[in-house]
Order: sequence, then C-alpha cells, then structure tokens
Amino acid sequence: MKEQVLDCHVMDLHIPRHAPLLLDVAVLHEDEVVRRGLETLLRHMADVGSVRVAASSALLEQTLAHFTPDIVLLPASLETPTLRELIRTAREAGTKVLLLLSELDRYNVRRVSGLAVDGFVQESGLSADALNHAVTEVKRGEIPAPPGLVRELLAVVKAGERPSRGPQLTPREEEALALMVQGMSNKQIARRLGISEHGAKRHVSNVLAKLNCPNRTVAAVVAVQAGITAAPAP
Repeated sequence: MKEQVLDCHVMDLHIPRHAPLLLDVAVLHEDEVVRRGLETLLRHMADVGSVRVAASSALLEQTLAHFTPDIVLLPASLETPTLRELIRTAREAGTKVLLLLSELDRYNVRRVSGLAVDGFVQESGLSADALNHAVTEVKRGEIPAPPGLVRELLAVVKAGERPSRGPQLTPREEEALALMVQGMSNKQIARRLGISEHGAKRHVSNVLAKLNCPNRTVAAVVAVQAGITAAPAP
C-alpha cells in the first residue's frame, strides 16, 4: 500500500507574538458634560481598553474597591482632604493619577504642587490629541504638565513659597536630576546612565526626598530655579 504523505504546512496567520496591553482607565468628575466628554475621548484611544466613570468620590471609592485601573483621572477642584485620600488610595493600589486642572492661578498651582500625582492636564480647551499625549506619557512613566503650570510653578518658587534646595545631592543624583529636567522617564534615565531601571528609580526617589518635592515636575522647576541644574534647551 502506498504510504500517504501529509502536508503539515502551517498557515501564517500573522498573529503578533506580543500584543500590546491595553490600559484600564477610571474617571471621576462631578460635571456630567465633562465626564462624558472625557469618557468618549478615552474610548477612542488605541491604547485604552476600558473606561469606567464615577460622578462622585464615593462612587469612585466603590469602584476602586473592586477594580484596579492603570490610570485614574481626578479633578483638582475636589476638596483637598478628599483629593489627597483618593490619590493615596490609588497609589497604594499601583494606579497612576492624572490630575485635571480647571484653573492655573497662583493659589491652585501652590495647592496642586504638593500632591503626589503622576501628571497634569488642563481641562479648558482639552483636545483628543492633548489627552492622548498625556495618557501616553503617564503610561511611559513620564509626567505631563501644561506649559502654564510650569510657568506658575516657577513664579511660586521665585516668590520663595517653596523651600530651598535642601541637602547636597550626590554626583549620580545630580546626573539623574538633569535628565529628569529634560523630561526623561526612569527607563530613559537608566539607559543614559548605564544602570538598571531600579537604580534609576532609586536615584529619582532620593532626589525628590532631598528637594522636598512631591513629584518630578515640581522637582525640575525647583532645581532650575535653585541653580542645581540648567534649564532644558528650548
């Protein structure tokens, strides 16, 4: 009997080996028009897989009790104690916080500069591109901030409303700080300095602690104003 030979050629289905992980995002805003607008913009982003919205801090707390988003958008207009508690809850769960700014006056800038958030975005005139850019930067470990916020932060520092440079930085911490001011993420800093990402994260944490700054944006402004490092080239 003649032996039958089977063709075992596997058809190439062009399935990617490592499909990108989509982001889970939560949004809190008491204004329904703004809330629904943000939801619509987020749902149209290629990197976003799911969006959950809440109309109050209590509803968001209920959501966070059963769901851990990658990023949560919070309005800076919330009462400070409520805002701080939501930020603490999110960060303890490993969720990054993107703060929505409605006003960039001196009082509000001074208020938000003390919050340990992962980025800022301005509500007024917010476009799909601007929101997408902010979400992408937060995903990469960078801290987006509108130019107006940086200018006001610098004005606050010039007015002497933040402490001075504080303890001396080590040479390695100064190198990390200079790269932070250029807007580099921990991964980019690690690559530039030839160290591990964990090592870069440790240097950044030390810098924030020594400069008494809650986040990288404030640290960058304080460092430039204090003359610790040069401002990035325009």
